[in-house]
Amino acid sequence: MSNAQVEPVGKVRTKIVATLGPASRDPAMLRRLAEAGVDVFRLNFSHGSHAEHSATFEAIQEVARDLGRQIAVLQDLCGPKIRLGTIAGDVVACDLDAEFVLTSKPTEPENPHELTCTYKELPDDLDVGQVVLFADGTVGMTVLEKRPAWVRMKVTLPGRIRSNQGINVPGAALSVSALTDKDLADLEWTAKHDVSYVGLSFVRHAADVTRLRSELEARGSRARIISKIEKPQAVANLESIVAESDGIMVARGDLGVEIDVAKVPAVQKRIIEICHKARVPVITATQMLNSMESSSRPTRAEASDVFNAVLDGTDAVMLSGETAIGQYPVDAVSMMSQIAHEAENLIFARYEEGFGDWLAVRKDAPGGPSRPVSRAGQVLPITEAVVESASHVASRLRAALMVVATHSGRTALALSKQRNATPTLALTDDAEVAQAMALYWGVTPLHIPELFDTGQVLAFADEWCRRSDLINTGDRLVVVRGVIPDNPSHNALLVHEVE
Repeated sequence: MSNAQVEPVGKVRTKIVATLGPASRDPAMLRRLAEAGVDVFRLNFSHGSHAEHSATFEAIQEVARDLGRQIAVLQDLCGPKIRLGTIAGDVVACDLDAEFVLTSKPTEPENPHELTCTYKELPDDLDVGQVVLFADGTVGMTVLEKRPAWVRMKVTLPGRIRSNQGINVPGAALSVSALTDKDLADLEWTAKHDVSYVGLSFVRHAADVTRLRSELEARGSRARIISKIEKPQAVANLESIVAESDGIMVARGDLGVEIDVAKVPAVQKRIIEICHKARVPVITATQMLNSMESSSRPTRAEASDVFNAVLDGTDAVMLSGETAIGQYPVDAVSMMSQIAHEAENLIFARYEEGFGDWLAVRKDAPGGPSRPVSRAGQVLPITEAVVESASHVASRLRAALMVVATHSGRTALALSKQRNATPTLALTDDAEVAQAMALYWGVTPLHIPELFDTGQVLAFADEWCRRSDLINTGDRLVVVRGVIPDNPSHNALLVHEVE
């Protein structure tokens, strides 16, 4: 039984994404996970039916309403994940130097050394000498001979493979599309549900993101796009992909198979840095607390991994199997929250004690970002100046809370990327924007019926914070108002002392 407690608003700035599965789809478990600190629930469309995902989506919405919180939903598309077909006997040992055939036209269905896969063109895309990895890189084979729709391979990394396990071909320029027929069918589900984010798997070029956006718009969906960086081509085209995306996921599982695993930490840091400068939320994912699938405590290395991702500046950290199939899903969320909180305490303590401003490596020199911000993070120059000024004012006055009124969420995202020690309450009149802001670092979103003038926004925030016991007499609130459509009063900065 977990002892996880609900975290106070703004206590943990780093957001937590939890993948749902058999261990966590139950409504009662969803509530416990949300109370333990989950901000975004991930629906993995590599598994499960539309009916199952619809039931889970409705349960999430009900939990959010009961708790009076904004909880985002990330629909993760399967993408062109190449998997083995059915293997005779379901599992086969791959001994060193043993030979296998990969073909799109099997001739001996009872031969476990004759393999098929879900991507029929793979044998034609391979070249002699190329390395093919199976089962998350635990088994490797080298191509010895190639014929039409057929290759012969020799085992160079022994192990065991099973039916339907994944296949990776590091460095190969495969002709497969980033959006599969299954993905397009899953987007029909998207159009019927107000998911906040859609995860695009195996992105290689910015054009992949553009195509998904056009498919979403054609279906009337306002879902934002999280591009998953898990291919070498995506790393090479990182800045253009970031510029077209609403968020990025460092998908270290397949990335660690596709590139040298020793390079993954450096790539992770580079992705986070570029996302921060482009003002795009970034999620660090895969095997963060992997041992907690079967243990109530993480390893020290895992705790350090989460801690350092927060120090690097990630906006969110993600749990996969830990919450989808693990034995301790609530404990995993609670532990993730605790580690993130400790990392944030160190960040702010170092800043206060003068051991170097951690923001100095995050913020750019005067005159604006050194790289263009993404389409998702663009704000007007006046708004930019107001946001930066508000951050300095909040720091100088040791404000208890920053309050931002925003229609699109962009002003809140700009404040989030300032990495203020002061937590942010973001008010918006758009319900979908409110849910999406649940992913923004340090931001607690709140949906209100209408955005008024600055004085009314302040009065609303003051009353809400009093009811929630977030402020006391003498506390200072810094209020920021972004551009509100059809309202001439905008781009305001106000300091309020609680009476």
